[in-house]
Amino acid sequence: MQVAVQHELIERYRKFAGEKSTQLSDGPLMLSASEYTSPEQLELERELLFRRQPIVVCLTADVPDVGSVLATHIDGVPLLVTRAKDGRARVFVNACRHRGAPLVEPDCRRSGARNLSCPFHAWLYSLDGEVIRKPIAKDFFDVPGESFGLKEVSSDEAHGLIFAQLEGGPVDADSRLGRLSEDLDSFGLAGFHHVETRKAIQNCNWKMVIDTFLEAYHVFSLHSTTISRLYHSHPQLFDAYNEHCRLIGIRKTIDDIGEDRSTWQFPPHATIHYFVFPNTLVVHQLDHFEVWRIFPHETPGNAVVETSIYAPEPPNDDTIKKWILNLDILMQVTGQEDFPMCKKIQEGLERGSLDAVVLGQNEPGLIHFHEQIAKALGPVDSGVNL
Repeated sequence: MQVAVQHELIERYRKFAGEKSTQLSDGPLMLSASEYTSPEQLELERELLFRRQPIVVCLTADVPDVGSVLATHIDGVPLLVTRAKDGRARVFVNACRHRGAPLVEPDCRRSGARNLSCPFHAWLYSLDGEVIRKPIAKDFFDVPGESFGLKEVSSDEAHGLIFAQLEGGPVDADSRLGRLSEDLDSFGLAGFHHVETRKAIQNCNWKMVIDTFLEAYHVFSLHSTTISRLYHSHPQLFDAYNEHCRLIGIRKTIDDIGEDRSTWQFPPHATIHYFVFPNTLVVHQLDHFEVWRIFPHETPGNAVVETSIYAPEPPNDDTIKKWILNLDILMQVTGQEDFPMCKKIQEGLERGSLDAVVLGQNEPGLIHFHEQIAKALGPVDSGVNL
């Protein structure tokens, strides 16, 4: 982070702490329960958010070198990210152009790959998507105007993130990130290294998963026996960056900062959530990054949650246990406290417990997120300002 930004955040925290207040939105928002339960809204979200918007498919760290291959997806659509000899990251549909067989198994990672071979009929593709060989294909008649190269998806890479868009384009990662890129660059995100990724199905709406990361109000109560000893529930600091935002959970160590501004450093005293609309959280945590990609699953009431950890140096025998322990703790807190609560809320809303929920003025991250959802979807009756 730039020094001026760090000082501004510390000063802002001190102001709110002195006033016994926190960052506030212009007002609360009454949000219809259908935001979390409506099949019709979910279909609209899939079409307008996950097919027609640029989505983070991975980090630069996931395909760092020429010959890197990653099998991933956007909302279940199977994708391949490759880095060919020219150094460019490309995104393809993970399907052979012959009969649609996947070239790489889901979640597979490779390094040093020279090409991609279909396991069905051994069609061979280069990492830039061109078909190299169709074995024993003397009687396989080509289709006029069809090259049989892999189907490429519009994509772009910048500031350590790779975006892809299933429909439309082109994708401009710089434009998409806007001023959010300044923070990501200051931490050197593009130079981090993948350690591990875990995937789970959570029994709540995909937006409810994101909700839990966009406010610190619940820390003192829901996490009373775990992380509340480390974090303040307020003040919390929030900044909007167009459709994206930054929500900062403040560590209690910040109260030990002295008056000498020359020694002020902000990141050691905070967990910084960078939310990249519509479904990705890039979280700076002391000395590493955690990345969450959240997608709808089969119904409005469940979600696919992918959690990854990235280290500043390549993990080795001496450091791997540390990074895995960090991920274990993260999964334990969210898996035993946050997500079970989300499940209970989801079950209640589906059974008609409430017609609407209230997003408080002290939850500006939530309000911003749901306002951006409403803006992207158009005239959907998802909430009204109080």
